[in-house]
Amino acid sequence: MTSDLELLNREQAAAIASLVGMGAQSGVTVMGLSGVRRTRQLQLIFVDASISANTQQELGRRAQDGVRVFRVDGIEAMTAWMGREDVHVLAVKAGTLADGILGKLPGPRD
Repeated sequence: MTSDLELLNREQAAAIASLVGMGAQSGVTVMGLSGVRRTRQLQLIFVDASISANTQQELGRRAQDGVRVFRVDGIEAMTAWMGREDVHVLAVKAGTLADGILGKLPGPRD
């Protein structure tokens, strides 16, 4: 079950792609499943809809720690900005960039 994941469509992902890309240049964006698993103090996690349900569920549990976790339909709209269309999981560390990205995302679920 992936109930802790919020949904983000391709257009919404494209709207924040440049900000996530800036985070990759500054070291604020974490790419890849193992990197996201190892990193604490994350504010946002983006998971491609194509990865396994078990992995989605695992990452969705981070929502219990206050991390916003999104299942993205078309994460390549974000990762192409970084030249890494092979990445299926990425995250943004807590801070001002994550706050700016949150301002462009839909509000949290009720």
